[in-house]
Amino acid sequence: MRNKMRFDQIIVIDVESTCWHGKIPKGQMNEIIEIGICIICTKSGDILDTRDIIVKPEHSTISDYCKNLTTITQEQMHKSNI
Repeated sequence: MRNKMRFDQIIVIDVESTCWHGKIPKGQMNEIIEIGICIICTKSGDILDTRDIIVKPEHSTISDYCKNLTTITQEQMHKSNI
């Protein structure tokens, strides 16, 4: 007999990284800058909880292009403890 599992909630994870329009500038690299987590009720589709984790890049800065896409600023990176 096969064990059936029911999932009442799912977790969605979204990762944002540093980015540029065109080539990556010398000395920069793609680095994770935010991890977004969302818990969703599978029955209703309601969002039950959200979390954002800001991750300070070690080798890159936030370009204007990246800021426009993600709304994450270099100032937020300076305030981040992670």
